[in-house]
Amino acid sequence: VAPSIVDYGTPEQVQAYALPILRGEATACLGMSEPDAGSDLASLKTRAVLEGAGTDGARGEWVIDGQKVWTSWATTSDWAFVLCRTDRDAPKHKGISYLLVPMRQPGVEIRPINQITGTSEFNEVFFSGARTSADLVVGEVNGGWRVAMGTLAFERGASTLGQQFGFLSEFAELLDEARRRGRSSDPI
Repeated sequence: VAPSIVDYGTPEQVQAYALPILRGEATACLGMSEPDAGSDLASLKTRAVLEGAGTDGARGEWVIDGQKVWTSWATTSDWAFVLCRTDRDAPKHKGISYLLVPMRQPGVEIRPINQITGTSEFNEVFFSGARTSADLVVGEVNGGWRVAMGTLAFERGASTLGQQFGFLSEFAELLDEARRRGRSSDPI
């Protein structure tokens, strides 16, 4: 996610979102796959409608409705990159925008997908009137397909990066507990 913000986002988005993610201070997940789309990502149905934007300078908000599936680490993410249909009349690979959406808000429901291993790093995510600021489009409005393809290229090169941040977070929790118990200098 962070490399996509760096490549396609505004300087303000890089400062506010990419740098905290790269420093491990914030986490993000990808909301791309959908239950009825299979491998045809461009057939997505999750939609975002801009509300409140006006000629008076009001920026407005995107209101998001739809479902994503196989979203890795959604339960621990601060943000999601959500691929949304923003122009229903546009051809299939157009009319799609890439929105940065806060995960901890009303209208976002996360359901872990339990695996046979007992873990559940994959999730279903339901958006029911979830909101994000109009200026949190990464790339151009209706130009999200290009950003999505760039993100997938980055993901293939760093497929375990999310796990590394998870391990770092778990280690920090263990170290805090060791300090609380006065055992932080214990080599074991």
